[in-house]
Amino acid sequence: MKGRAEIMQNVLISKLIPPDPSIYYLRRSKLLKKLSKSKFAKLTIVHSGAGFGKTSAVAQLMADSQQLFSWYQVSEEDDDAIPFFRHLFFSIQHIFPPFGSAMGKWDNFSGFLKLEELNKLALLFINELHKIKNPLFIVIDDFHVVHHVFQINYVLNKIIENLPPEIHVVVASRIYPNWNCILPLKMNGKLIECKEEDFIFTKEEVAVLFEDYYNRSLTTEEVNDVLSITEGWAIAVCLLALQSNDSSLAIEEIKNLSLHDFFSYLSEEVFENLKAEEKESLLKCSIFQTFTLELLKEFYEEEVAGQIKAIVQRQSFIQPLVGFQEFRFHALFHQFLEIKLLERNKTEYQELHKKATVYFTRQNHAVKALYHSMKSKDEQLITTSLVHFASYFIEAGQFDYFLERLRELSLENKNTSYILYFYEGECQRFKAQYEKAKRAYEECLRLAEKSNDNFAAFKANAGMAHIYLDTIQPGLAENYLIEALKLSEVVELEQGEYYQLERQYAENLVNLGRAGEAERRVYAKKLPEHVLMQGNLDVRILLRQGKLAEANRLIRKREGRESLALDAHRETDVLHALILTLMGDLEQAFEYAIKSIRNSVKDHAQYSEAVAYLRKGHAMMLLFPDSLSSAESCYLKTNDLMDHIQVTRAKAESFMGLAIVKSRQGLMQEAISSVSQGLYETERVQDQWVSALLFTALTLIYVENGEFEKANHSAQKANELYLKSPDHFGEMVSNFWLAYIACKQGNGDEFNHYFLQFLTLCNEHHYYFFIKKQTLFGPKSFHVFLEMINEWLKFNPKEQQQALLSLFQIKKESVIPKTSFSLQLFGPFTMVRNHEEIIQDKEWKREKAKELFIYLFMNQHRYVSKEEIMNTLWPNSEEQSMNRDFKVAYNACLKVIEPTRLARDESAYIGRKQSMYQLHQNKAFTSDVDDFKRFAARGLEEKDPAIALEWLLKAASLYKGDLLEDLSSIEWLTREREQLRRTNIMVIERIAQNYTRLKEFQSTIDWAEKLILLEPTWEEGYRLLMLAYYYQNNRAQAVKWYEKCVEVLDDELSIAPMETTNEIFDMITR
Repeated sequence: MKGRAEIMQNVLISKLIPPDPSIYYLRRSKLLKKLSKSKFAKLTIVHSGAGFGKTSAVAQLMADSQQLFSWYQVSEEDDDAIPFFRHLFFSIQHIFPPFGSAMGKWDNFSGFLKLEELNKLALLFINELHKIKNPLFIVIDDFHVVHHVFQINYVLNKIIENLPPEIHVVVASRIYPNWNCILPLKMNGKLIECKEEDFIFTKEEVAVLFEDYYNRSLTTEEVNDVLSITEGWAIAVCLLALQSNDSSLAIEEIKNLSLHDFFSYLSEEVFENLKAEEKESLLKCSIFQTFTLELLKEFYEEEVAGQIKAIVQRQSFIQPLVGFQEFRFHALFHQFLEIKLLERNKTEYQELHKKATVYFTRQNHAVKALYHSMKSKDEQLITTSLVHFASYFIEAGQFDYFLERLRELSLENKNTSYILYFYEGECQRFKAQYEKAKRAYEECLRLAEKSNDNFAAFKANAGMAHIYLDTIQPGLAENYLIEALKLSEVVELEQGEYYQLERQYAENLVNLGRAGEAERRVYAKKLPEHVLMQGNLDVRILLRQGKLAEANRLIRKREGRESLALDAHRETDVLHALILTLMGDLEQAFEYAIKSIRNSVKDHAQYSEAVAYLRKGHAMMLLFPDSLSSAESCYLKTNDLMDHIQVTRAKAESFMGLAIVKSRQGLMQEAISSVSQGLYETERVQDQWVSALLFTALTLIYVENGEFEKANHSAQKANELYLKSPDHFGEMVSNFWLAYIACKQGNGDEFNHYFLQFLTLCNEHHYYFFIKKQTLFGPKSFHVFLEMINEWLKFNPKEQQQALLSLFQIKKESVIPKTSFSLQLFGPFTMVRNHEEIIQDKEWKREKAKELFIYLFMNQHRYVSKEEIMNTLWPNSEEQSMNRDFKVAYNACLKVIEPTRLARDESAYIGRKQSMYQLHQNKAFTSDVDDFKRFAARGLEEKDPAIALEWLLKAASLYKGDLLEDLSSIEWLTREREQLRRTNIMVIERIAQNYTRLKEFQSTIDWAEKLILLEPTWEEGYRLLMLAYYYQNNRAQAVKWYEKCVEVLDDELSIAPMETTNEIFDMITR
């Protein structure tokens, strides 16, 4: 991170120092009274032409107010967002040091600010301003210099719209700002405007100025003549008063002059009345924009400094800045002096500016050095200054200012100092003007090669590579990077620049799908951690080689670092979400994605938001397979955001997820079309690794739709691309699906080959999560694994079987299930075989067979005795009868879940220990109740209301009725049914509470009403309704709900509301 001292090199302190009110400034009570209302406004606009006294009036107001205020005088080199807001930032921090403490690398943007970066910049300023609890005035003087810059106007408009009440912005400008916030502020009485007419001198003010400040009494006729000549123009009135103090000039002698001629005449008169040495000192000082007495002593001699100090004491055309340490001429008088010096001796004028250029170059003061070189009109000197300070202006973000200066150079000079084409390319690249940047780099490269200039050729090649790195075109970047690396061996580079070049080359290899080569490169070049951390390159290298556990450990370690910038935190979160989804840690992946979406929206970071939505889509597709439309909406949101910001690089992964969703919605052609769109994006930029992911997704689609020949082709293609990285996880996944395809096609040899490859890779790299959890590229049902285990056991000797059974946590000699079942237990009972075939009621033959199965399922975590089952299912029967009925029901139950099982064979689903029974916990059975309990527990435990809501809403959506509504007569279910009902009520209550915490009161009302509908005496529901309506300013409705609460509690329970409820009622009616 840049230190404060390093950043301050790009800040001109004199711009942050307010002028001292002149002793000759007339206190104009009417104007100051109007300006004093600024303390009640968010924005004050002081608008007039030059010479009307805007700066003096605001300086006097601030001096009188005794309030804390910052000052920023804008100059022409600030016409880019970063330099402007950097100076604004430090002007505030100069007065209020804690300002910006949480903003980190706020000004370290990569270049020309896009809309989301402008929004982020505005947000950072707004959040920091809200931390200031005491009144603060922020003064921006001479805003007209940058009024044409869209980015500055956009961010300032946002900041002013969202100012806290303690902050007041004062803008002085010759051009009226065109901000959207002005009209609303005006309508709400939060805008003060001082326009040109407010600055025009009145008769009384003219008379007072002449008499009180310059000891000359004017007659009424003379006052009228002054107003007639000056039109009340402040600078002209003041100069006339000054001149009248030094001579007996009659007003009538000049009353026929035009206003412009009159000002020139007056300036001449004032100047000519000075001593010869004073005139000489003023002319010498006129070359400077601002000056200090110390500067004058060093640059000229002691005498000049002394004379200027004396003039300051008695003249108003030199404005002292705070503390009388630095000075500047009034703009119009400065212009007059410059013209005077130029007309007297053009050569002297130019030589003084050349001397100043050399002086400020030695002082390493870029802006002043370039200013004086431009004034000297010496093209060679200008060229030298531009080359010398190019890096400064680019780092400071002053792209337009630098490009404007380049445009003023002749082609001959540019071609001679051709390194300037490189700097032009840098400016255009940072502005995202890639074609212009490319032309500039190519011209630099052409001229460098012609002159055998290795350094310039190195720079140009690195610049060209950077264009293709920025636009994610690794295939085009590679040759330029290789050439730059060759040249780096023969040119002198700083270590940091060399590391960055190596990092870029490694990043490009990763983007090409050659992560293994990238890893070998960074180890060979010994790139330090802080370099590899940039863009999470080290994590991406691990991810794209399938080293998921290592990537996960590294990224977790990084999350704890407070030094990470906001951008890095967001990028880390979405990358982590992908890693977790591939590893099957879906709940965590889901929560990381939600947090990243929220943070991205808050920071107006639309690219990060788009990526976060697609990662949320991955997690939702796997967590909520019965609600695929939710995942689909995430992917579509990603694509919309990407189209909006005109960036396509994340759309390939989004199309991948969308394709799997479409396939599982039964829309195979749309799924294949989505894969094709994704492959178009990856092949366009030659990203082989993401292409491999898309071919893996295509494999899943073909497998799930029974098109095994096509699935085989896409899996082979994916495996081929994974081998190039090499990505061992991808290889394992490809071999798994190739084995499954061979299994379905009855090709035993190929099945054995690929399944053995799958098992070897799984064991070698510890990818056990692929088997134990649901993952992005794994099967959607565990029965796929079961099919393959059964197939493997047919063809392999017993000594090889134990390792496989251990891997899948299956006991030796136990029967392997061949089918998986999903149960819907909320509402009417529904049981589905292999996610496709609904088991009809008639298959059970006996209702008690179904009840027996349900009893075993509800108690699946323990062995249940035969006696317990019989006493529960046949409570009033004889033992002999119970035994007979149990046997019949048990066999009927087995017939449903294992229709091909032979009599007396061991069951693959129900384990027995003597007379104890248990449903095997082998993932063969899933249910909505299990999901409901899991989501509800997660949501009720979560403290973050936004994340909690995601889980709770999913839990609520699963509760489609009470537990086994069609079996309501079964008594033993009553307790579990009531417990789930209570959990559902708690879920709905917490949803309403979280909506209240998020201030989404209409949603609070909707869910609180559902709560009361389910449980009319649930008092918290009434409290939430009362609060929601109260915060919606609907006290009448809030009171009605209180009255309803009182009525229901009295009727149903004969009790009064709790004290908390009454306290809320008192607050509403107070």
